[in-house]
Amino acid sequence: MHWIRNILVFLLILSCLWIGSLIIRKAFQSNDVCLSEKITTAHPDYVRCGPQVQQHLLSKANAGDAQAMYKLALMYDIGDRITGDRKQAIYWMQKAENANLADAQYGMAVWAERGYYGDEGKDLIIPLYTAAANQGHLNAMKSLANIYRTTNKGKSQYWMERIQKAQ
Repeated sequence: MHWIRNILVFLLILSCLWIGSLIIRKAFQSNDVCLSEKITTAHPDYVRCGPQVQQHLLSKANAGDAQAMYKLALMYDIGDRITGDRKQAIYWMQKAENANLADAQYGMAVWAERGYYGDEGKDLIIPLYTAAANQGHLNAMKSLANIYRTTNKGKSQYWMERIQKAQ
C-alpha cells in the first residue's frame, strides 16, 4: 500500500512540473507583442519573439542602429527563437562594435576570451575591455581589474577605484 502512495505522489509532482512548463512556455509566446508596430528595445520580448522581431531588428540594424546590431548578434549566438549562426553573430557584433557600442565591445572581448575569433582574438581582449570600460561599462572594468590582478597591480588598482566610483 505504501508504494501506491509513493507512485501517486510521484505522478502528482510530475503533473505539476508539466503544468508549470506549459505556463512558462506560454509566458514566452507573447506573439501579439511581436506583431505590434510599437515594439521598443526596452520591451522584454524584444529579443524573444522570433521572426517578426528578427525582421524588425534586421531593418533597424541595416539602417545603422547599433543596439539592433548587438541584439541580433546575441540572437544568432544563442539561437534565441532563430537558428543559431556563429558567423552572423560575429558579423553583427563587429558591426555594433564598429559603431562604438560599449556592450558590443564588452561582448566581443568576452567572445575573444571564449575563442570565437581564434588565436588572433586573444590580442583583442584588453583593448576591447578597455574601450568598453572607458565608456563606463562596469563589467568591462571588473574584467580588467581581474586580468591585471596578478600581472599589474597598479592597473588593477586603477580599475578597482573606477568600479568603486561607478557604483
